[in-house]
Amino acid sequence: MSDFPVLREMLGEGVDITAPLQFELRFQQSGQLVELDGKFSTSVELGCGRCLKRYTADLASEFALTFTPFVEEQEGNEEEEEVELETDELGLVYYRDDCLDLLHPLQDQVVMALPISPLCSDECAGLCSECGCNLNETQCGCEKKIFNNKFSALAGLKIDSNQD
Repeated sequence: MSDFPVLREMLGEGVDITAPLQFELRFQQSGQLVELDGKFSTSVELGCGRCLKRYTADLASEFALTFTPFVEEQEGNEEEEEVELETDELGLVYYRDDCLDLLHPLQDQVVMALPISPLCSDECAGLCSECGCNLNETQCGCEKKIFNNKFSALAGLKIDSNQD
C-alpha cells in the first residue's frame, strides 16, 4: 500500500485492505496510443453504513484505459482557461518520454471500486434511531414514530391526462 498514497491515507479512515492487491494487465500498442485492459481483486474491511459493524468484502473490477502522448503545446498555457473536452479525450491518460506512469490510474481504479455506501448485507436493519441498538441482533421496545409525509394527502389523487 505504500506505493498508493491515496489508499494509504484511506487506511485507518474506515477502509482496511486485508488481502494483497492483485492486478492483471494487458497492453496493446496502436501507433502512439497504448490500450490497457485490466482487472484487479482484493479484500477490504469496511464499516457498514447502517449498523456500523465491521465486515469484510471482496473487491474486484475490470477497466480499460487509453494512454496517449502528452502534447507539449498544452503545457504552454500559463493562464487557466476553460477547455471543452472532445468525446475521444475523455478517459485518456497522458504519458511523457515513452514512459507509462501506472501509479495514479491504477490507484484511481481501486478507489472508484470502493462502495459509496457500504452495507454488510442488503437486509441490514441498521440501528434504532431512538436507543441506538443494532436491530440485526435485537429488537428494541422503542415506539416507532410515524413519519409525517405532507405529500401523503396526494396519494389518492387521480389526474385525467386526456384533457384536450
